[in-house]
Amino acid sequence: METHKHFLIVNLIAGQGRCRGLFPRIREELDRRGIDYDLHYTNEPLEATDVAKMGVEAGFTRIVAMGGDGTVNEVANGLVDADATLAVIPAGTGNDFVRTMGIPSDPFASLDLLAGGVERTIDLGRVADDRCFVNGMGIGIDAQVARDVMKMERLRGAPAYIYAAVKEVFRFHSFDVEISGPDWTEQLACLSLGVANGRYSGGGFKLAPLADCNDGLIDIAAIGDYSRVERLFRLPLVRSGKHLNWSRVRYHQTEGATISSPKKLIAHIDGEPYVLPREPFEVEVLPSVLRVLVPR
Repeated sequence: METHKHFLIVNLIAGQGRCRGLFPRIREELDRRGIDYDLHYTNEPLEATDVAKMGVEAGFTRIVAMGGDGTVNEVANGLVDADATLAVIPAGTGNDFVRTMGIPSDPFASLDLLAGGVERTIDLGRVADDRCFVNGMGIGIDAQVARDVMKMERLRGAPAYIYAAVKEVFRFHSFDVEISGPDWTEQLACLSLGVANGRYSGGGFKLAPLADCNDGLIDIAAIGDYSRVERLFRLPLVRSGKHLNWSRVRYHQTEGATISSPKKLIAHIDGEPYVLPREPFEVEVLPSVLRVLVPR
């Protein structure tokens, strides 16, 4: 049987500190199973990207991210077209990437993949020739929701995202945006603009229910503005992905697009705040650039 030495990157503050309490037991289980690994803790934003590159340069064939979607994002950005495979031990708040990939959400169950998983090559999305995303980039209300969740101390997981989303339903202001693809252009007042690689974001919301991280495309899901009462009624339908036939929704699957707005937009990438360029910027797909360890 082929053996691998794993380079384990741990974000102890992931999941509002959940990872810190969980990791000692995970480490005991790794040792009990005789899994060979080197360990690195992250301390600074975006540090995991450089650490992942360091692991690849040192010859590790498995780079393991323990944390949430933000940690996975940072590690994935260090593995684009690398000769190494990403494995994930979920310990975050939303854990949308593992939901998309079918990786067990139970961190102990996810360890089974280190010995029995298979490799799958997936696409990534990229913003402004700068940063890649595994799930997606969100602009508007979902970006504000992500920021709200980061400030919460008690709620975690889907309840945190749902609570924040309901709160923002009543106070978020729409924004004007223009989105242009190869043969289409949309102009509308938006409540939410998602650029998706995976199907899930925001702790299980199916903002882009047709997204497939193996199709060589990114999905653009733009939801126009509604009254506050209508927003509250429609929010559960967005969570379940039943919004594509609404008259104020624009949905495109494309290799790339240009986005512009007269307003300063707030955004997140895989749940973490992201500063967008003020000028029109590009989003695009990077086909088949990341290897991921998934269940058989």
